[in-house]
Amino acid sequence: MDKYMPISWYIGTEWTMPAKGLRKQVLSLDNFKFLNKPHLVSKVVVKVEEVQNLNGRESQYLSNELIEQEQKVEIGSALTPVDCYVELLVRQLVVGERARCFIATKTEEIRFILTLIKIEETKEIYKLNVAEMYALAMRYKENGVVMFKQYPYFAHAYFSRAAKFLISYKPFEGLTLHKDGISSEEMQMLFTQIQTNLAACLLNEQRYDDVLYQTKFVEEHPNATEKSIYRRAMAFYHLKEFEKAQKLIESVSNYQGKKEFAKLHQRLGESWKTSNEQYKNVVKRMFS
Repeated sequence: MDKYMPISWYIGTEWTMPAKGLRKQVLSLDNFKFLNKPHLVSKVVVKVEEVQNLNGRESQYLSNELIEQEQKVEIGSALTPVDCYVELLVRQLVVGERARCFIATKTEEIRFILTLIKIEETKEIYKLNVAEMYALAMRYKENGVVMFKQYPYFAHAYFSRAAKFLISYKPFEGLTLHKDGISSEEMQMLFTQIQTNLAACLLNEQRYDDVLYQTKFVEEHPNATEKSIYRRAMAFYHLKEFEKAQKLIESVSNYQGKKEFAKLHQRLGESWKTSNEQYKNVVKRMFS
């Protein structure tokens, strides 16, 4: 039947994702029968060949030790920018496809040949149960924590994806360990941790209003973590909401003995004093 015949027009065509600087050129399709592509949750076997212009960039998938060997890839486990992009390219291949792939950089393109040999496991996101979704969000959160210091943009992407997955189960109150494999308390705790991680990314990006949005839970939960309180206070400080920042800091037990809180509290006092003096000078000039 025609539907089982190779799709001749697919061979030799090019796929691009300009926003990410990615593209691929199909070289061949061996034993093509079905349009099977990996989903976001997948374990696959691939082979990498002819890597060019990596130029010392970190990559597990494109490392010299694994070139021209079959290697297993679990989508969503990448811990470097190059590997995150390789996973995106893997998801654009069908089983049996061999393609020349390109990742744009500031200087020249990273080039390599990628073959998707087989898909061992794959599952659509909407088919995951609560416990599976929790485990996936936890993995993304942990990946983001590992990448945050060196690759904050990619950490932010992991945290955002994890938060979106968990939001689909809100409100969490109806979840139980017996029925869902995860309790509402566990789900809420993970969601709060991810919001706190997102706040750190947003502080780096100077998106202070967004930090306040992500840390609203601090005002609602008396047992909010010190990290979340500190990041909310930092956002208030940068927005010159000095009184709100001070109240938050002073709500923390023994804040004077905690280096970061004590330092921010001191900065607040100095900034508040400067702001008041500037205001007085403005008024004085207006009425002198």
